[in-house]
Amino acid sequence: MVEDIPINQLRENSYNPRKHFDDARMKELENSIKHQGVIQAITVRPLEELNEKEEELYEVVAGIRRFKVCKNLDLKSIPALILPLTDEEAKLLSITENLERANLTPMEEARAYADYLNWDEQASFESRPITGFRQLVDGFSQTLPISSFTIYNRLSLSHLPESLQTRVDQGKDGLKIKTAQVLTSLKSLWKIYKDSGVPEDKIKSKIHEDMIFISGQVKSEEDARDRVKKYIRTANENLIRTVAQVASVKKKFDKAEEKILKFVNSQELPEDIAKGTIKEKHEWLKASINDAIKALSNESLNRISALRANAAVQCDRYKLNLVFVKELVLEDCPYCGAGVSVQNLLKRIDELVIEIKKLNDEEGEVGKELTTLRASKKKLNALVREYNAQERVLTEAMRGAEERRG
Repeated sequence: MVEDIPINQLRENSYNPRKHFDDARMKELENSIKHQGVIQAITVRPLEELNEKEEELYEVVAGIRRFKVCKNLDLKSIPALILPLTDEEAKLLSITENLERANLTPMEEARAYADYLNWDEQASFESRPITGFRQLVDGFSQTLPISSFTIYNRLSLSHLPESLQTRVDQGKDGLKIKTAQVLTSLKSLWKIYKDSGVPEDKIKSKIHEDMIFISGQVKSEEDARDRVKKYIRTANENLIRTVAQVASVKKKFDKAEEKILKFVNSQELPEDIAKGTIKEKHEWLKASINDAIKALSNESLNRISALRANAAVQCDRYKLNLVFVKELVLEDCPYCGAGVSVQNLLKRIDELVIEIKKLNDEEGEVGKELTTLRASKKKLNALVREYNAQERVLTEAMRGAEERRG
């Protein structure tokens, strides 16, 4: 039923797909209403709330341009068809009315469809499946004078950066729709960039930069299609090459890491060091070996050398005494008067010879231990050098990959 409803009881809806109002057309409509009045009633639906005067409020569903003009002309009322519509029915009617008038821009269409369908643009950008969305679009298209194919194409325009969306809405002087739709296929770079290691929060802006760059290089849809295919192919080839290079370097690094781990873990490590990093392990082991070498060199060998020298001096003295006693056939010491026994002298000489031999054997054992420690130190140093070198190469390879990702 059509009624004249006071302007102050009408509220503009938030879901109207048309956001741009052409000044020239608005002026034409204003002149028409001034001279002929509102020929076609707008469509409204009652709202639950009341205004400050406790009067019933209505939401404008279709005819927003007529409502705006009447409001600007300070008209008191406007003829309106009142329909008890649900939110979904109101959105659908608003879209349908605007499509029939053919006055929506491509981006206004895209936003209207996205809003009505509750479309997850980010999920679509990442090519993540949206459960039941195909059936929803098919059902939606049956209520409109438009195909599912066109709905999908319009929705894809939302993947463009804001600057390109503006150019799409500029019509023949801007970015052609078909060219723009080709550019949106660059969203397939998402997986390539993600696999390349680009942080997820930066991938979309990077792809938008790619879209803007290519849009400035092409003149036609065909040209855009060729450039986009080549761009995606090159990005994929770069990914494959980069991944192969890093994988090769990583393999060498892993081998170096495995070798040094095998070596340090074969040693007796304190519990806290055994749980530490490779660097903590090999630094502790290196210090431990150096301390052991220093202790053996400065303490054991010096001690052995001193004891052997003392034993050798005593042995020589006893041998000299033995010769002296035998030649003079002494039974008592001429100095102290103590009894002199050849047997005792021989026994003491034998004891000193045995002591010197033990000290020589001990020195030999210490020498072997020092040789083992020095060999371990040499091997550890070689493994650390190899590990550090491969770590530097891997770091450089990953930095190069990062630079290539831009």
